[in-house]
Amino acid sequence: MFSQNAILKRTIPIFVQTASAHRKPRWLPVAKSKIYRIPKRPVISEDEKKELLRLHNNYRTQMRAIKRFYFDELVKEMASKQSATSEMSQRLEAEEWLRCVELNDKWNAQVALDREERRKQEVAAMEEYTLARMEAKDKELKARIEKASEKIREEKELSKSFITPETLDAAIDHAIANPTDYNFAIDLKGNKYMGRDTPTVPPKEEKVAAAASN
Repeated sequence: MFSQNAILKRTIPIFVQTASAHRKPRWLPVAKSKIYRIPKRPVISEDEKKELLRLHNNYRTQMRAIKRFYFDELVKEMASKQSATSEMSQRLEAEEWLRCVELNDKWNAQVALDREERRKQEVAAMEEYTLARMEAKDKELKARIEKASEKIREEKELSKSFITPETLDAAIDHAIANPTDYNFAIDLKGNKYMGRDTPTVPPKEEKVAAAASN
């Protein structure tokens, strides 16, 4: 007795072939048996030819009508869209223009306020600078006046000892009566030796003597 496996091996084929549609590849050349074969031209009757021509003309007329209809519809739709787009664009441009004008006016007002505030600050700074300059000039002028007044007072004090035409004779008599020797010497120890002929009258004593003589 044969086993079940041996029976299956005998009954099941090794290669399985399936039938499918076959077409000759395009890259293969024409078969040698069909190289010189001329296909037979189909014969069409005159009535059938006229009918085909009529159907073809009807088809072309209908297709032209359909194309024309859709073309007109497309043109109308495009024209309506373009008009709507142009109106919308004009409206948007007008709104944008108004918005720009309002924004420009707002900016101009803000710039005017800033300019006015800056001008006030500049005027205040200029006034402060001018006031400081005037105060400095006043202080300088006051100092110069005080210095001149002090100089005048000193000159007035010195003018008391000046020799005038009225005191000329008394000054000459005093100079003759009190000769002064301004020569002096200093030794190594720093001792000062006055003139040899007459002692030097100190300036204060001389002024006192001149005032006493007057």
